[in-house]
Amino acid sequence: MSLVNEMIKERYKDFISDEGKEINVKYFETLYEKYLKDEKNSLILNEPEHDSNVYAYPNAPKKLKSFVCVVFYEELKEAKSEVLENVHLCLCKMHAGLGSSVNRDDLLKKYSTRESLGAKGTDLFIPYKNKMLSIAEVQLIQAVKKSEHYKNLSYVNLVNEETSSAVKAIWKNYHPDLNKDYHALFNTNKLKAKEEICQLKMPTINDKDKLTYDRAAPAGHGFLGFYEIYKLFCGDDSSDEIMAIGNGEDLKSSPDEKMISWVAENNIPIVMITTTKLEKDKKGGQLAIVDGENPYVTIVEKAQAEKANQLAYFEALGLKQGDDISLFNTNIVLINKKALKKELTKLKSLSKDEFAKILAPDLIKNTKKQDQRDFIQLEGAIGSVMLNLDRYFRSTVGGPLVSFLNLAPESREKFFLPIKKREDFNEIYGNH
Repeated sequence: MSLVNEMIKERYKDFISDEGKEINVKYFETLYEKYLKDEKNSLILNEPEHDSNVYAYPNAPKKLKSFVCVVFYEELKEAKSEVLENVHLCLCKMHAGLGSSVNRDDLLKKYSTRESLGAKGTDLFIPYKNKMLSIAEVQLIQAVKKSEHYKNLSYVNLVNEETSSAVKAIWKNYHPDLNKDYHALFNTNKLKAKEEICQLKMPTINDKDKLTYDRAAPAGHGFLGFYEIYKLFCGDDSSDEIMAIGNGEDLKSSPDEKMISWVAENNIPIVMITTTKLEKDKKGGQLAIVDGENPYVTIVEKAQAEKANQLAYFEALGLKQGDDISLFNTNIVLINKKALKKELTKLKSLSKDEFAKILAPDLIKNTKKQDQRDFIQLEGAIGSVMLNLDRYFRSTVGGPLVSFLNLAPESREKFFLPIKKREDFNEIYGNH
């Protein structure tokens, strides 16, 4: 048994199922292996001062752009009811972090009976029909309404040990219009609540370069993408649902019927939703294309640009006159499980361990201070999971697995209103 396995299973003896523990362990082991190998995801963008095979999307040659499947939301056809009535839609909201950078103690005190933080979505309250409801509860109300368009709709939350109780408590509340609690509403053929997915807090690396639980933290939302696709590959998930993954504090993070109709009708395995980069996005990750025998898509982050002394160039991408648009990742992902399962059968010669390593996201080393000591949190992003799988598939089977659906600025706020700090919340919903 590996050291990682021993540490995690000892800490979480009775917390979640053995299957849940196994995938948590498998995910973290892939990150830890990258740490031990000191894998560096260093990318230098092609620009006048640097000759490189990594091209930011706005400045990539037309031939390279043809390798990226980009569709524009504004050009999608209207949803087809005959398509939607055969769709099993699953909405998955990410609540596996405290999000302590968003100050909200005053809202908890005023609108809840809790004193300790839950997730951002459970702790940020907005007005709904003369009541103050958490964003997480309003998302359930949205799901009830949305279910009218589909064969059925299921709902699942990603949580961790710190956020689980706050998320679970919401299900006991009564829908403001239907005189039923959410447990009852989501217990029919049309609406189902699925068992929550639990992301365990992982050990970190201490100042002696050793794994420790002196500080523990979730290892990034890459876990959710890993969890869903790993289960699909291993044959543990036989559903034909289309899963829509979105942030738990973003009220707009669910796809509309037009998106789902397009995905279902065209049997698209994976969709990453992007938006046209604006001035306020200049520090965020954006898409790039790596040229070579098998060109592939990646995400270039601010930290990589800083390391390559390209920060000014990076921040200006897509904003300069003459640039094409830059595609800014929203972390909204659609997984068409039936279509993806069919494609994954082409990789059946791989073992589970081999597939896990392919699926593993690029490693993010997040250094945090605690008790005057430095700890490195090993993390990964969901977009990196999708793109690493796409890269492998392109180089072995041929052709892409991932399509990008881009939102123009005028469509952005229909689907993307992230809350990274309290000022974002106040700007979107008003200061209560």
